[in-house]
Amino acid sequence: MTEQLARAIPSPAAMAPRPRPLFDRDRWEAAVLASDLQPYARLVALALAHSAATSGYLPADGPQKAPRLAERTRLSVKHARISLHVLEAEGFLDRPSLDTWQPQTLARPVTLVFPSQATRIEPGHPSEAEG
Repeated sequence: MTEQLARAIPSPAAMAPRPRPLFDRDRWEAAVLASDLQPYARLVALALAHSAATSGYLPADGPQKAPRLAERTRLSVKHARISLHVLEAEGFLDRPSLDTWQPQTLARPVTLVFPSQATRIEPGHPSEAEG
């Protein structure tokens, strides 16, 4: 009895990364409005959504630069910058690490994303009391 060891060779299509689902601006904005974000962070989020491409992407040095956001939202540059950090910390946007981003003179690109329910614990959730 000779057993043949045959491995299936995956096709390039099978190895390709799965395409991300299309960004749904209305759903993202609804998630922002339903969140517990501070009012300034909500305003900055909606300004970003207004400028984002249909994929939820804002290219490097786009309107997500704090002085530009401050001008658009009539917030201070400090509040615009803090709001960007809050949105990133809460999982509403994704951007490259500041440590690895080159060149430092350009604002990092931003992708608007939905917060991961796996990493966010809602208030009153049983696992919140365990920590």
